[in-house]
Amino acid sequence: MKKILFTASIILAVSSCSMKNDPNRAIGTLSYAYKATYSSDITVPSHPEYAQMVLKIWKMFESNKIDSMRQYYADTVTYDPPDGHRFHGKKDDLLSYAAKDISGLDSMRFDISTWQSVHINDKNEDWVYIWATERRYNKDGTTDTFLMQEQWQIINNKVAYFNLYRASPVKNN
Repeated sequence: MKKILFTASIILAVSSCSMKNDPNRAIGTLSYAYKATYSSDITVPSHPEYAQMVLKIWKMFESNKIDSMRQYYADTVTYDPPDGHRFHGKKDDLLSYAAKDISGLDSMRFDISTWQSVHINDKNEDWVYIWATERRYNKDGTTDTFLMQEQWQIINNKVAYFNLYRASPVKNN
């Protein structure tokens, strides 16, 4: 009896693994209240080296090593900051923009909540998502703290696009 149960459990495990890897298997029988406007066909995690690259960029920005970031950007980059304007141009111009942004600071610090590298299957795109708290210590003695979320698109192993969403943290009374 033990042999039969053992054999049956191995057969179930093998068939379960092969079903998970079968591209013809119907995935998801759930019905959702919304349809994604961009995609819901996502593989997570995907390309951890892309998350590693983006986190290096964050550390370089935090440490005011703007020129060191150059190697990670595509020749042309698009950046959507939280003020609603769009930057689209050469990476050197983007890095000048970054240097100007950080020039008024004594220091800054990121506390990373989480990151995620994803592959959008139906669009064949790679993205890195980051959630964090940003603390800016201005030269005039004031401080700013923001909750933030960024999305970074990686094309040909380079950052081609990123955006920033920012919010003020809840104030404790």
